[in-house]
Amino acid sequence: MPEDDELDWEEELFLWYLYLGLLDRYFEAILDLDLTNEAWSYAFIPVVGGTTHRRSGFTAHPKYLEVVEAMGIIDVWEHRGPPDFCEKTGGGWVCE
Repeated sequence: MPEDDELDWEEELFLWYLYLGLLDRYFEAILDLDLTNEAWSYAFIPVVGGTTHRRSGFTAHPKYLEVVEAMGIIDVWEHRGPPDFCEKTGGGWVCE
């Protein structure tokens, strides 16, 4: 598979993990990426996934905040505010 097509294929696979409710596998796959280089390509995932897949426990998953932090999105939350389903309490972030 050509290198430039590889990320599109991975992105589709990640979305299937979400649709099938395979959250552990989803977060394992995302955390295997170099999120510092791909942060803006995948930045939609915590926001879209957080609103679309909340009923499946997406934002409450223990790895959710790890992914958000690895992408540098928490820095954005610090300056612009978090999404409705997350809040800062006691110096740390909590998402429901």
